Amino acid sequence: MRMTTDVAIVGGGVIGCSIAYQLARRGIECTVFEQGRFASGASGATGGIIGPLWYVDRAIGTYFKLGIRSLEMFPTLAAELHEAGVDPEFRQNGILKPALTPQLLESLKDNLAWQREMGLDVRWLDREEVIEREPEIHPDVLGGVFSPQEGCIRGKSFVDALVHAGSKLGAKFLEGTAVTGLETEGRSVSGVRTALDVFDAGHTVLASGPWTGVAGAWIPEAIPVRPVKGQRVLLRRTGFLPRCTVQNVIPQVDGNVLVGATREELAFDQAITVSGVRQVTESAMAVFPVLGDAELVAAQAGVRPGSPDGVPIMGPIPGWEGLSVASGHDHAGVMLSPATGELMADFIATSDATDLEPFSVSRFAPEGESRGYVARPLLHNVTHAR
Repeated sequence: MRMTTDVAIVGGGVIGCSIAYQLARRGIECTVFEQGRFASGASGATGGIIGPLWYVDRAIGTYFKLGIRSLEMFPTLAAELHEAGVDPEFRQNGILKPALTPQLLESLKDNLAWQREMGLDVRWLDREEVIEREPEIHPDVLGGVFSPQEGCIRGKSFVDALVHAGSKLGAKFLEGTAVTGLETEGRSVSGVRTALDVFDAGHTVLASGPWTGVAGAWIPEAIPVRPVKGQRVLLRRTGFLPRCTVQNVIPQVDGNVLVGATREELAFDQAITVSGVRQVTESAMAVFPVLGDAELVAAQAGVRPGSPDGVPIMGPIPGWEGLSVASGHDHAGVMLSPATGELMADFIATSDATDLEPFSVSRFAPEGESRGYVARPLLHNVTHAR
């Protein structure tokens, strides 16, 4: 059967669903294709930390700006999604970075100067203040930095909320629907194929996480995205729950504690390993020794999409008409998803890729190769969402 959609989005993780939600808010018809269940990969296995001051490289200005913009968007976005019917479980309860060694103490104090300039009320806590906040913290703690406007979100709930709210605005979300290939004519992409249907589309977005970089899966050229596996654990100890995220120990709304995550380069499986569980549990006990007596509730793994320089790859693919990419967010996918959705939706609506140029895949092109792309009006008959 032949069907139509203004925008086809390949991948139902947090990036693809964020783009769809932002497109739907702009009245642009879109369809998201997910081969499994929504958030069944890295988006569902994330630690969910929303902390760009700590996890987005400030030295890369446009990348850091993306993180700060997302942080600004999260409170309003989470409220919108909750009001639409599904709670994304966003908590703006802060992040505490404890100094457990003299070296870390010095590093944290060095960074505090520029962090204070961000206007986010970041402040230093002395040893007694840290212990007052978190009585179970390691007794050797020397102090810490508290960032009150950062926080955490539950990845699966966030994606579920985006799908629900986006659906109410007219976006279509198809689970268990693998895209088997792109519809092409020369260097122009006109939609996608599934096992049963062809979807004609004015624009197609590749947002399939680590699968974006599978050689030859989409176009002959390589898209430089690689798999990076991460394992996390869910713990529970009666009477213990941090007030905020402390290092990599993240309190959950149900009383459990989430601890993440390993980093395993070029691993494409989602198997839980003894070494992975040991690594993350030992890192948690180094901060809160009391977790040595915690119950291991569950463990989960996901595969993140990494890029060669650690910065996301977003925007039109050079030399291809009607095709763009949004991948390579690595550990920061959930954290960067609001601003990513916003930038990609603005580009698709206007054909203006200016704001996406710092993230273009063309930055990896060999010297001398073309860094342009084929432009056209991306949406001819925009369908306004219900």
